[in-house]
Amino acid sequence: MSSWVMKAILSGIVLVVSYILFVWIFRMIIAGFSRIGREIKIKNTLKMILGVFIFVVDMVIIFNIWNLNVLSLLTGLGIGGIIIGLALQEPLANFFSGLFLMMSGTLREGESVEVGDVSGVVDVIHLNHTIIRTWDGRKVLIPNKMAWNEKITHLWPGEKRRVEMTVGVSYNSDLRKVLEILKKALEDEETVEKEPNFDINFIGFSSSSVDFKLKLWVKRQNYFNAQKNLAIRIKEYFEEAGIEIPYPQVDVHLKDGSFKEVDHEGKE
Repeated sequence: MSSWVMKAILSGIVLVVSYILFVWIFRMIIAGFSRIGREIKIKNTLKMILGVFIFVVDMVIIFNIWNLNVLSLLTGLGIGGIIIGLALQEPLANFFSGLFLMMSGTLREGESVEVGDVSGVVDVIHLNHTIIRTWDGRKVLIPNKMAWNEKITHLWPGEKRRVEMTVGVSYNSDLRKVLEILKKALEDEETVEKEPNFDINFIGFSSSSVDFKLKLWVKRQNYFNAQKNLAIRIKEYFEEAGIEIPYPQVDVHLKDGSFKEVDHEGKE
């Protein structure tokens, strides 16, 4: 059997063994985190990094099998090597920026973030770019170098999210009764978290209503349902108590001393 055939067989064995090793190591890492009760939020990224590392090791071993000196190859490239180096400058910057993002925990898959002027959920962190799915379903690819240099805001790093709602009542309302009803609505709504507790604050006298602001906490998955349910509940409680939620209207005084009420649509 010729030497090059033997080298080809050895190279194939290296690739097969490295693939088996890759699968085994990845499964062991996942199992290890599961045993300690922690979830890996960057599985795809971890798999990619592990794959690249094993691939590089494979190339070094295979080059040695074929008696290829990597340093000599790079030196022999000369001007071509300089051109390749310049061409790889940006990809390498994105690669190392991606590693820094992942190792520092600055970005994690599944988190809601704002990177520069892009807001959404981190879909996956690749070695050269990060994919963010915006709230309207778009997929935005951000080079890791840009993501590393931009201001990153974690929108809701915890399990709970803050909700603020403004409620206006007519000037004829009994404000003490209004406060009691708002408190009852917040206490009765199951999606409203009781710890930390909610707040009901007076915010001002507007042109057609007395306004209060509700500040409460909900679980992230209940963010929209909580607002919908609370709005329905408050309106029902107000209607039962005879409390009016006003709409803008204007009193027009005529020259003969009479007046007409005109609503915001211009109807009398």
